Amino acid sequence: MAKTVFTVEEARASGMTEYQLRHRWLAVPTPGIRLWDLGDLPWREVVEAVSSLPGEHYLSHSTAARLWGLWLPHHLEEDWPIHVTGRKGESGARRRPGIHGHKAGLVDEDVVELSGLRLTTPERTWVDLSTQIKDPVWLVAAGDALLQRSKGPARPDGVLGANPLCTLAEVDAVLGRRHRTKGINAARHARELIREGVDSPAETLLRLIIVDAGLPEPVVNREVWLSPTLKRRPDLHYPQWRIAIQYDGRGHGEAAQLNSDIKRDSDFTDHGWESVKAADDIFRSNGARQFLERLRRAIHRQSRVASTVTVV
Repeated sequence: MAKTVFTVEEARASGMTEYQLRHRWLAVPTPGIRLWDLGDLPWREVVEAVSSLPGEHYLSHSTAARLWGLWLPHHLEEDWPIHVTGRKGESGARRRPGIHGHKAGLVDEDVVELSGLRLTTPERTWVDLSTQIKDPVWLVAAGDALLQRSKGPARPDGVLGANPLCTLAEVDAVLGRRHRTKGINAARHARELIREGVDSPAETLLRLIIVDAGLPEPVVNREVWLSPTLKRRPDLHYPQWRIAIQYDGRGHGEAAQLNSDIKRDSDFTDHGWESVKAADDIFRSNGARQFLERLRRAIHRQSRVASTVTVV
């Protein structure tokens, strides 16, 4: 066959014999699927083949999350196993080598067929992730990924859908249909913390560090008018104190980006705002502590300028 990865049914339909299906150059990533052994397994092609296997099953959990482009912790970005979910009482989704099968009470609103793939919807996928993601911060980050703004950063190549992937109402509808299931309490708690318009998982982490420290929650990625003719969009900000909070992580060292950041910060300063920056060291406890100290000092200075009585 011309395809690199194919199902046994496709092979038989094309005229391959049982003997040819046992060719020494054909690998068997999971029963029912064959691929020409070219080294590393082509994950996307194997996923497509698994999706096309007979039975009532849908790609789900971290497999569907990768296809939707949700933000995941590193251990869930690994290729295997492939997760599929079948409807209770029906065939499909059985466990086999390389495939982790689940059974659940899926309704029509929980699943979709897109680009030849059968998979759970973004919102249902996120709720199912609550059984795999143990760090509540990353569960919030995956939820934030559902609600990215349409004019935000470009989505990764090859992922499905367009931003935003769903609405909060659709997330709530899935939560309302799920009762007494594993991970549901974690999902309900994370639902209260997910926000619209977040551009990266680092911004999620930054926001939660601020909130966990007992500081007011900043506004997420909303444009502010610095003058009648000038507006800027800080990652996070406090409008009451005119403080812009920016995450400048890896990848911001190119000259064009550096010049843009300098101009952005200058615009805020020129119009009475203070910029507080966070870098990759916020992922370490000492870096997070130093960032919070800078932020508290900025709040103190700006609250005096604004003649407020807010005490942090």
